[in-house]
Amino acid sequence: MQLGTLYNIVGFQTKMKYGAQTEVFKMIPGLQDASFARLGGIHRNTFINSPTLLDAQMRLKSRPNIRFAGQITGVEGYVESASMGLLAGRYAAAEILGNDIPPIPQDTAMGALVHHITGGADAKTFQPMNVNFGLFQPVDGLKGGRRGRKDRYKAYTDRAKVAFSEWLKQQDD
Repeated sequence: MQLGTLYNIVGFQTKMKYGAQTEVFKMIPGLQDASFARLGGIHRNTFINSPTLLDAQMRLKSRPNIRFAGQITGVEGYVESASMGLLAGRYAAAEILGNDIPPIPQDTAMGALVHHITGGADAKTFQPMNVNFGLFQPVDGLKGGRRGRKDRYKAYTDRAKVAFSEWLKQQDD
């Protein structure tokens, strides 16, 4: 391969056999003569049943000296996994320093994810989740429907910014 000639299809997960994938890709105009360095496949997400096992500070309920972070907690996505790692690290550092961190507000993206993985989701059917507005508590006074979606999402975001800023200020005091 010559430098600059290798491209990647991010997130291509499929049960298609490699030969079938190559056949389909070669149907795309401009790819009929392409060679494929790596094809897609299904991968297994390994995660714990966090609603059963973790407390709100991402500690193992049965052994609070152990914290979980990242994808294994039941979040999906790079940003979500990193944010759970940052939050778990923040909780651990505060504990070591003898400081208390208030629970992260559920109205924030991180708080909505923590709520999902530590009890908001049904433990019997728990599955990993990306952050999405469906995890947020409804904003009072907003109408539903397609026309109201933009306003609703802005209201969620505005509320989250305020809640996150206040949460951070509580830790500076």
